[in-house]
Amino acid sequence: MKRQTKIVILSVAVLFAATVCLWFINDSGINRTGGGAVINITENGEFFAEAGMEYVKGLESETIGATIRSSGNKPVDVEYKGVPLKLFLECLGINLDGRENVIVKGVDGYMALLSMEELEQKDIYIAYEMDGKALKPREQGGYGPFQLVIPGDPFSQRWCKYVCEVEVK
Repeated sequence: MKRQTKIVILSVAVLFAATVCLWFINDSGINRTGGGAVINITENGEFFAEAGMEYVKGLESETIGATIRSSGNKPVDVEYKGVPLKLFLECLGINLDGRENVIVKGVDGYMALLSMEELEQKDIYIAYEMDGKALKPREQGGYGPFQLVIPGDPFSQRWCKYVCEVEVK
């Protein structure tokens, strides 16, 4: 085998190994099973707390009217029940002063980035019911058990299904 071919093969192998390592590092801490109704809360990448369904339902919930807009389908008006994200974090004891943003992560790898200004000015919720029924997990064809809902977000682009982690930075 020529020396150049060996170098190319070795380079590809090293890049592949590095990609796999970075994927594992980035993926750590995200519960991808979606089976348990639990949200992990992290501060600057460090585990802070875990919030289950009973905890979330125990907070002061609100009913939120929203319109689901997705490509290829007609808009659908629905009613969610959930907790304002800011209240959710504050009740867990997270101090939001001096923070830059919040990242909400789903089991499917989707992430929604929210600024602190948005958290103060917009209605942003962790929802657990839609039209009076519990949000089903991904495995059952649902959007839950938790979903980030931002009623004023055009086309629901930053709504996050299957919420499994909220990171405060």
